[in-house]
Amino acid sequence: MPPADTAARGRALLAERMAATPDRVAAVPDRLPELLTRPTRLPRALITTGIGTSEGHARHLAELAARRFGWPARFASTGSLAEGPPPGAERDWLVVFSQGLSANARHALRHVEAYRGVVLVTGLSPDDPDPAAVSVEKRAWLAALERRGVVRIELGCGPEYGALLRVMGARVGYAVAWSLLRTLAHRRLEDPSTLAIERPALLCAQRAAVDEADRVLPRHERVAAFFAPERTLLLVGEAGALELVDHLALKLAEGMLRPQPRAIDVLHFAHGPLQSLARTPVSILYLQPGPPRAAGDDSPWLARLAATLDPALHDLRAVRTALPMPFAAIELEAIFDAWILRHQDETGLDLVAWPGAERERALYDAGPPLEAAPVPPVGIDDARPSSAALLDPAAHPIRLEQATWPELERTLEAGHRTAIVALGSIEQHGPHLPLATDRWIADALACRLAARVGDAVALPALPFGCASEHLDFPGTLHIEPATLEACLRDLLASLARHGFARAFLFTAHGGNHDALRAMGPRLAEGARPLVLALGDGLDVGRLQEAVVAAHGLAPRAAGPHAGEYETSVVAWLRPGAVRGEALASGPLVVAGSGSELFHPSLRPNAPEGVLGDPTRATGGRGEAYLEAWVDALERAYRGAFASVAEKNRNDTKGTQKA
Repeated sequence: MPPADTAARGRALLAERMAATPDRVAAVPDRLPELLTRPTRLPRALITTGIGTSEGHARHLAELAARRFGWPARFASTGSLAEGPPPGAERDWLVVFSQGLSANARHALRHVEAYRGVVLVTGLSPDDPDPAAVSVEKRAWLAALERRGVVRIELGCGPEYGALLRVMGARVGYAVAWSLLRTLAHRRLEDPSTLAIERPALLCAQRAAVDEADRVLPRHERVAAFFAPERTLLLVGEAGALELVDHLALKLAEGMLRPQPRAIDVLHFAHGPLQSLARTPVSILYLQPGPPRAAGDDSPWLARLAATLDPALHDLRAVRTALPMPFAAIELEAIFDAWILRHQDETGLDLVAWPGAERERALYDAGPPLEAAPVPPVGIDDARPSSAALLDPAAHPIRLEQATWPELERTLEAGHRTAIVALGSIEQHGPHLPLATDRWIADALACRLAARVGDAVALPALPFGCASEHLDFPGTLHIEPATLEACLRDLLASLARHGFARAFLFTAHGGNHDALRAMGPRLAEGARPLVLALGDGLDVGRLQEAVVAAHGLAPRAAGPHAGEYETSVVAWLRPGAVRGEALASGPLVVAGSGSELFHPSLRPNAPEGVLGDPTRATGGRGEAYLEAWVDALERAYRGAFASVAEKNRNDTKGTQKA
């Protein structure tokens, strides 16, 4: 095919992709569902990497994490990661941006088991039926990475093959980076509103980008003259803006096949660039993100920069965006895209059969071998021996009692400052379940919830609770509500003293519900400045019935006490603990309707201490039952802290108005 034909095809392809890109950006969700629960444990720090266009997104994410949230984050070159994971990787997340999962980018994914979590942001989908888009080799890599625990986030725009310049992925990558940070903030119980942006604003800014491009470089001028390879080209910004749009320099190099321009902050201009370029023809694009506060309100730094230049040699153009940083990154991409299309119209540049394409494979195809995925450990609760590798108390103790005090101190300093406090009970559970049943279940729930939310530490479940309804059965240990409240008050004071900022309190024993609901406001007031949230709104009885029914059993078999649900959970948590020979059904009641059977004593109404039918219990269903309870607790956890945060914001607004 003649070069002119490939050049025209490339121009048409880019124009088509540029037109479709705003809607692709708008399709990125506010939070990424793939990351709401995985990786299961939150990072101490973020390590980001990428090559080419993807490097810009990786740098953007790391810079924004540090600027907007104060989180430890840094960009690492893919070459450095190819040598092995950095020290402390077992506490960190690795975030790899690679739209096409190139062979070079795969070097960063060689040691994924060394990290606390790995996230791959890519344009590839294993469900894509097009072999030209996803090769057999890349499908194998995607499958292997999934088996090794890597979380894949799809850009939704494919790999964009066919032209040297990537357009859709270049903009969508920024939007995905913001969603990733908002999702992580949500999981950390931090305010994600610093990255709030309305989709219509993003759409409008991209569609208006051509107007800004034409204002900066009017149509009667040739953009090819401004961007001529023989002219030095500089991108200059202020307030660290260029650190968030590092990719723009590469975009001009790839889209116009010219030397990559240097990008510098205006404060750096007088420290070398001015002196070296004082007698050289230079084109300068000055980036001013954000609309002016008033008409004609230009940056004083722009005026200072202009005063250092020679108008006969230096062509200075200011680019003003409608959006502030970081959102202006997408708008600037759209403005630069408009110049690239004009440049192609003027020059006929070929981005399909680009120079050097026949020689790039010596480096481009240099990737690591596909390695077999090790079998990851499963389970969280320490009742299972296989869970030991996941607990890693030196890095981030999930269970407080397994940590040493220096380990816990480091955990608090790293921002893991939520305590999970579970209430259990030592009480009868029929002739077939041990007295510790509620404590074991409370421990397992707390530990799994801590692992699920990532930044929390589970305290040992409180073994003693309000259990007067079971006192007619030997072995039940009861404490009065006032005693429980005093114990919790002292416990919360200890947590606050050590630096915990939040505590989530729930009960796995129904007898504690009324007491906990009554004392909750007093505990919350006395715990300040520690923020206390209660998981007291769960209808555990109906949850248990629903889960049991979903497994094909009669809902009433679940039982509010020592029935099929609790027995299956204990059979899974503590194999051998259930006395199989003593299994027998008790009265079958509908959830929420058997409270009169408990008080003042359960024994006259259920002589064996059982409500429900445990005879069909099996440990095979126990883990699924437990996970359903954790799901409900996680919803309660996030909802409770969100409500507390909203109340605090409203209180602050009311104080400011007053």
